[in-house]
Amino acid sequence: MYIEEIINYIIYNNTTYNYGLFLLFVILGIIVGKLFNSVIKNVIKNIVKKSATKLDDIIYDSLELPLSVLVFLVFFYHGLRFINFPDYISILIYESFNVVIILSITWFLYNFVDSFFDLYIIPHVEKTENTFDDHIVRPLRKLLKLLIILFGILASLNAAGYDITTILAGLGIGGLAVALAAQDTLKNFIAGIIILVDKPFKLNEWIKIGDIEGIIEDVGLRSTKIRTFWDSLVIMPNSNIVDSSIENFSKMNKRRVLMTIGLTYDTPVEKIRKAKEILNDIIINHRGTVQPIRISFKEFGAYSLNIRVEYFIRNFGFDFYLDTIDEINLKIKEEFEKEGIEMAFPTQTIYVKNEFDDDNN
Repeated sequence: MYIEEIINYIIYNNTTYNYGLFLLFVILGIIVGKLFNSVIKNVIKNIVKKSATKLDDIIYDSLELPLSVLVFLVFFYHGLRFINFPDYISILIYESFNVVIILSITWFLYNFVDSFFDLYIIPHVEKTENTFDDHIVRPLRKLLKLLIILFGILASLNAAGYDITTILAGLGIGGLAVALAAQDTLKNFIAGIIILVDKPFKLNEWIKIGDIEGIIEDVGLRSTKIRTFWDSLVIMPNSNIVDSSIENFSKMNKRRVLMTIGLTYDTPVEKIRKAKEILNDIIINHRGTVQPIRISFKEFGAYSLNIRVEYFIRNFGFDFYLDTIDEINLKIKEEFEKEGIEMAFPTQTIYVKNEFDDDNN
């Protein structure tokens, strides 16, 4: 009789028996949730690991916690059926269940996207030489995760009974204000996308934009960093780059060399011909040069007979370019000395009129 009174004792419109059944379902939910989690880890995980694809690993890692939570919620929900609540509390509990389910889905999507990028997208990007991938993937990953979180928050607020249309309207007005205040940032962002898609240059390439010349050090979504040959760092907004002419020296297949060699005015015609022959042989036989090669007796200069020399060097880098010029110039000097061909230097001939002699005459 005493036990029956305890079981039927009423607390807040529910008997202790009903509370006991509720507590039993909560305990069962915890136990079954742990057992379920253990089965997932020890059985399903082993099956997943043996598969060739990584997609099931991603799904497993992302679903592990949400599924355990949902198993517990099922028992918790059935346990609540034995308890009588006022209407407003029942509504609150129902909304809370919806919120937890939405948050579980959000957790799954967030982790799925994160793991998918880690196991599929980023490894693929790191294998490519395309700098577009490197700069667009990480911001895209953050944007997707942010959108998932935003979706989860809005859906949870809607499930909790809040009118999200007012929130969305506020976000729209706020977004418009932010967009107007950040026009330059948005312009540079779009310009950055254009640069990354169009690819007028890549990292470590030698370019010239307006008066700025140097090596590309970084290409971002807002600005591009150029390391000048003075070792200064120029950070140029992407919108300025898109609106400017870009000269990419690294895209050259060959590098041009143009110079003038002046011979003394007393150089005979035969030696001028010999000088042209020497120049042609030296340049054409060097391993670093390519056609066209143009050598011509160009003009009678102020103090020299000028031979125009034009040739091209294979684009194997700036150091190779300088080394080739150095080797060719030394060879020219050496061969000219052997043939007795003299190079001119600035000279002046001054004629002085002797007035004393004129008077005597």
